Amino acid sequence: MLYVTESVPNRDPVLGDGSSMIPFEIIQFLPNDIEVTLLTFCGDVPVPREILHRCSQVIALQPRSLRLAMARSLVSPLQVGAEERSTAAAVRQVRRLSAERDATIFHGPHVMFLARQASGPIVIQSVDPWSLRIGMESSLTAGLRTRYRARKARQAGDVERRLPEHARLLTVGAADATAWSSRLERPVSSIPNGVQSAVRPARSGGPPVVCFVGSLNYEPNMESARILATEIAPQVWQSMPETRFVVAGRQPGPKILALAGDRIEIKANVPSVLDVFHSSDVAVFPDQHGLGIRNSVGEALAAGLPVVATAAAAREQPAHPLLSVEPDQPSLLRRLREVLSDLRLGQGPGLTNVGKGRRHASWSDVALAYRDELYRALGSDHAEV
Repeated sequence: MLYVTESVPNRDPVLGDGSSMIPFEIIQFLPNDIEVTLLTFCGDVPVPREILHRCSQVIALQPRSLRLAMARSLVSPLQVGAEERSTAAAVRQVRRLSAERDATIFHGPHVMFLARQASGPIVIQSVDPWSLRIGMESSLTAGLRTRYRARKARQAGDVERRLPEHARLLTVGAADATAWSSRLERPVSSIPNGVQSAVRPARSGGPPVVCFVGSLNYEPNMESARILATEIAPQVWQSMPETRFVVAGRQPGPKILALAGDRIEIKANVPSVLDVFHSSDVAVFPDQHGLGIRNSVGEALAAGLPVVATAAAAREQPAHPLLSVEPDQPSLLRRLREVLSDLRLGQGPGLTNVGKGRRHASWSDVALAYRDELYRALGSDHAEV
C-alpha cells in the first residue's frame, strides 16, 4: 500500500500533532503482510527509526515555502497547508506510486486533495474534516478573521465534495463522521484513536494537583486553559487554597504562559503525558468547543486518573467509573470540589486498576480497523465486516 501523510509520522512532544501521531502508530501496528510505502513531506522532524524500519520505501518531498503558500491560498480554494504540499513533485509521485500499489491511504486534510491524482482503491482520513474545523474556529474569532475563516470553510467544503467518489472516507469522531457525511451526501466512517493503558501509581502525598492536558496552540484548548486558570481555579482556592493546577501541552504561546503563577504551572512540550497524569490527583476538561474525540480524556482514564469534564470534552467517550460528565461550568466546579474533598479525606479513587472500566481501543486495534478499511476499498473478503 501507499501511505501519503501531510507530515512525517512522529510523536515529537514539540513538533508533533494528532495528524502525525496517528500514522506513526498505525504504520508500526499494521500486520506485516501489508507492505508500506510512505510518501510524506519534509519538516523539522526527521523520519523516526521505527518508521524507517517498518516501511519498504520512504519518500520525503520538499513542501512549497510557507510565504508562497500563504500568498497562493488567498486566491486558491486550498488552505495554506494544502498549498504547501500542492507541488508538481507531489502530484507526479502520487500518480506514479498509486499506479504501482494495490491501494492508497491519504492521511490528513492537507493531502486529501491529492487523492484526485491517484489511481486504484483509495482511503482518505481527515483527523478533523477541515470544512467543519474552520467553521468551528470561526466562532472563536471576530471581525475580518471570522469572515475570512467562513469563506475558507466554504472553500474547504467545495474541495471535499470533489474527492473521488470511490474513495472511502474516514475521520476520528462518530459525530463528525455523521456531520461530514450529511454535508457531502456520501458515507463516512469513524475510527477512534488508540490509547496507552497503564495502572496509576499511588501519589506520595503533598497538596492536591489538578491537571489539564491538550495541545496549547489549538484555540479550543487555549480557551479551556484560560477558563481553568481564571474562572475555576480561583473558586477552588476559596475552600482549598493549597490546590495546585498544572496545564500541560505542546507549544504554549504568550497568552498561555502568562497564566502561570504560584499555584498554576504551565508545562510545555512534556515528553510523556503519562508523567503528568501519574503526578496528578484529578484531570479537569472545561471545554466549550472541539471536534473529534478528545484524546487527553481517554488517555487520562486509561492511566487511572479521575476525570471531570464537560459534555463537549467527553464527547463520544464510553461510560467509565472514573469519568464525571457535567452539563455546565457550575456543575463541573461542584463535582471537582467533591472529588478533591473526597481525596483529602482519603475516600477518592486513589490507586485504580483501569481494567474496571470499559477498555479503550489500543493502537493495535486501531491499525486493524485501518487494515479492514483497506480491504473494503479493495473489495477483498479479508475484511472483517
